[in-house]
Amino acid sequence: MALIVATVIFPHGKSSEVAKKNIEMIQKYPPDPSIGKNLAIGVKATIDGMKVLAVGEAKKGKVEEFIARLATQYQEYTYLEGFKYQIDTYLEVAEAYKALSMEPPPE
Repeated sequence: MALIVATVIFPHGKSSEVAKKNIEMIQKYPPDPSIGKNLAIGVKATIDGMKVLAVGEAKKGKVEEFIARLATQYQEYTYLEGFKYQIDTYLEVAEAYKALSMEPPPE
């Protein structure tokens, strides 16, 4: 499985709008366990605005679908001035070791 990490930044003054939109988006795009799951979401205030970090786990063979769904959702926020997002993909440690033809260390 792959880890999908989304970073979102938006102006402090848009927090209420983003929160309301998020509730709407959860109803419009309910979690789909067939493609993966959300692991954690964190929010913090920074000098540059509010920063949200969302970590999800895509099921094997579903990475593209997971990312496409996430991008579709975030595109619906882009009408908000200053809303920016980035989506990154990471291998889990065990997969990274396999890519090196090595056994991962015990947990």
